[in-house]
Amino acid sequence: MAKFEDEHECEEFNDWWIFSYGDMVTLLLVFFILLYSFCKTDTEKFKSVAESFKPVPPGTPFFLDGKEAVLETVAQQIETSEISEEVFVTIDPRGVVVSFKDTVLFETGKADLKKDALKILDKFLIYLFGLPNQVVVEGHTDDQKISSARFPSNWELSSARASAVARYFEAEGLRGRRIQVIGYGQFRPRFRNDSSQKRALNRRIDVVIKPQLD
Repeated sequence: MAKFEDEHECEEFNDWWIFSYGDMVTLLLVFFILLYSFCKTDTEKFKSVAESFKPVPPGTPFFLDGKEAVLETVAQQIETSEISEEVFVTIDPRGVVVSFKDTVLFETGKADLKKDALKILDKFLIYLFGLPNQVVVEGHTDDQKISSARFPSNWELSSARASAVARYFEAEGLRGRRIQVIGYGQFRPRFRNDSSQKRALNRRIDVVIKPQLD
């Protein structure tokens, strides 16, 4: 029988690590694909959540389109300032509304600014000096009738109080052309006049910082 002299034996395979390496690479690829998909989803979720947390109420387009972001900042600064306990700050379609309690600025039934009121108004004026916006000073009373030689009705009292604040602003350097004065009497209450506490909140001076118009 013929015998083959050059028989060849197969070498033993020892590179089993290549299979583990391939599995690891495949797992890493799947991991990064999943990571990318999660990141994209989170970005979309973040955008939707951010939209739902707009810092101003609906109906104020001049804030939502970014034209008056500075007013929003000023409102936040006033709320955390030294006069924060003396005022109530809101934002509505008219602009930033800073409300002063009547007892902070005036004695009952009077329209002369108290001495302590001047210090509070001075601190508030700092914010107005830093803005070019128009300012409206509004006087408000409760529904309790007043009748005196100087103030025959709440119309006169609310107008006189608003005028006193506006005059002080002008005297301290705020240009008169930037200021408007309105006396609303008892006809623009914030709350129903059905308790002494609510009447006290309705007696106020509102300083409205109006948005800039293009």
